[in-house]
Amino acid sequence: MKKKNLFLKTLFLMLIVMFGVISCDFLANKTLRVPNSVIESKMKEKFPITKNFLIGKITVKNPKISFKDNRIYLITDYDASLLADRSEGVIGLNSEIKFDQKTSQLYLVDLQVDKILDKNGKDMISTPAAKSLKALVSNYLETNPVYKYDQEGKKKKVKVKNMFIKNGKLFVQT
Repeated sequence: MKKKNLFLKTLFLMLIVMFGVISCDFLANKTLRVPNSVIESKMKEKFPITKNFLIGKITVKNPKISFKDNRIYLITDYDASLLADRSEGVIGLNSEIKFDQKTSQLYLVDLQVDKILDKNGKDMISTPAAKSLKALVSNYLETNPVYKYDQEGKKKKVKVKNMFIKNGKLFVQT
């Protein structure tokens, strides 16, 4: 009886190892669509985000993300203190993405701020405070990665070669 249990446990362990190796080989050289639920869960881990700058502080929270054509669209609540002015409301932006294969980091490129609304829904995009907010957000997001694929830290076996948006969906190329 003990030999039979040991044999079954060994067989089970070997099957698990074999399926693990096969799955890694199976995922190599593939293009996979990332489900929106995965994207939303990763975003919830990161938000709210607060950044202190020389001229103020900005907090963004409650992000809503969507994809269209080859761009990512983000609408988020903001709370900003710039110089002596404090404001809060909604900021909407869109961008393309670029994956740096050497660093495994994802960047936003060609960033455009579509709207900046105050808490009452009034368009603020042409005000001096909104122009400062737009410049700070754009400069920060275009020079800092928004995602890092950590292959070593989490012992992932699959190497990501690229991430891109096509036809309103996010894809990962392995």
